[in-house]
Amino acid sequence: MQTPETLMTLHPGVEVPEGLDLLVALSGHMDAGRVARQLREAVRDRLETTPVADVDLDAVYDYRARRPHVRFERDRYLDLQVPRIGVDLVKDLLGHPFLMLSGPEPDFRWHGFAAEVLELADRWRVNSFVLVDSVPMPVPHTRRVGVTAHGTRTDVLADLSTWSAEAEMMAGMLQLLETAAEEKGIPTAGYSLHVPHYIAEAKFPQAAVAAFEYAGAAMGLMLPTDELRDKARDVEAELERQTAGSEEIQAMVSGLERTFDQNVA
Repeated sequence: MQTPETLMTLHPGVEVPEGLDLLVALSGHMDAGRVARQLREAVRDRLETTPVADVDLDAVYDYRARRPHVRFERDRYLDLQVPRIGVDLVKDLLGHPFLMLSGPEPDFRWHGFAAEVLELADRWRVNSFVLVDSVPMPVPHTRRVGVTAHGTRTDVLADLSTWSAEAEMMAGMLQLLETAAEEKGIPTAGYSLHVPHYIAEAKFPQAAVAAFEYAGAAMGLMLPTDELRDKARDVEAELERQTAGSEEIQAMVSGLERTFDQNVA
């Protein structure tokens, strides 16, 4: 019988306090508005992070489907950008610690990956899973960012959802982790941010700001949003410029606004 190889490698000498929350932000099959990537970049650039565990990328990642980028300069290749999937010990803006699992969603070994994440969560006695993702929705950029809240932590989820109808959809690693954590009795708080479908392929920092606000409230943390808010203002100005220059876009946005307002009412 074949014995599966361990997917996670722990960094020696790193002490992980017990009872922390685990923030999960994997760029999966949607990642509308590139929210997970923006969260990862903001944490890396603004907060103190210590790598705790790394996933064997060769075992779970399809390089041919999502090829790494590299820069060519005159006569050399430089800065090969190989992604990382891993867990970091992070301190928020006030120095309060939490754990963050981030990186691209694994292509292979989903159940093995989830099992090892849960094993680490049990080892560190993780307090709860806080999961953030984003989905393209027929909503206008001129209204507040909507959210679908899900999970077992009703204390931080009640009355937040702006859309919570029944639907059948494609599942990702976040859904697998959330359901697996709930089966293990680990509390979960999930936030799926709604990104206007017509800008789902571009960065939408407004949704990243909302994601940090929801996650920060769930974990009692102060997460970095200032630079994301500045970028959001720039994106909003560019969207307004493009909208003003096209009657077709104006008509589409107006229709989405009417539908949004009716649903909110």
